Amino acid sequence: MVSEDIHQTDLLLDGLLNYFQVTTLIKKINTVNTLIEEALKANQARLKEKGVGLFKKLEKDLPEIIVPDEHLRYILNSVLQYVIASTPVHGNIELLTKFSIFKKGGGEEQAFFEGHGGHIEILIVFAGGRESVEAFETASGSIPTIQKDGALELMLRLIKEMVLRNRGIMKFEGDEKKAKKIISLVFPVERRKVTFYEPMSTSRQPAGQSS
Repeated sequence: MVSEDIHQTDLLLDGLLNYFQVTTLIKKINTVNTLIEEALKANQARLKEKGVGLFKKLEKDLPEIIVPDEHLRYILNSVLQYVIASTPVHGNIELLTKFSIFKKGGGEEQAFFEGHGGHIEILIVFAGGRESVEAFETASGSIPTIQKDGALELMLRLIKEMVLRNRGIMKFEGDEKKAKKIISLVFPVERRKVTFYEPMSTSRQPAGQSS
């Protein structure tokens, strides 16, 4: 009898918890930095294996961008894999994020980003000294052709395709004097307030049980 009462009380508490979870709107915040940290964690073993130093400066309280989470997750993870593969052993990677209202260059590009209330830029700076890199022009801008590694070239093309699909800009720059390469990812800010409902909790165990 006591056991049945405990079980019913537990069911009631679960029901109340789930009710409040699915009826309470939560403001979506800090998605860009959160997914960057997620990508870094997923590739931590490879960074450690190559002895690559990581320096990051992530701007706090960044607004949301128009890119779906899964697309951004793919972009960040793929870019990081490309950068790690291109960085020499014991090299360094710098990762920065920043918000800006104005886009350099003016014209339609600037008007588009200003219309969205600004943009977020993700910068990855690394030393890629092993590959022979030369830029080639495409209808959407220039990305490098990796002459010695077709897999890396294909990876870069797929990343850029996903960036363009989400109204973003991807640029690849090189500083020959400092032997540095820079990948810049720019995405428009989401103009609307982004909210979501928290998923129902299914992990709560019946009273008297433990994991």
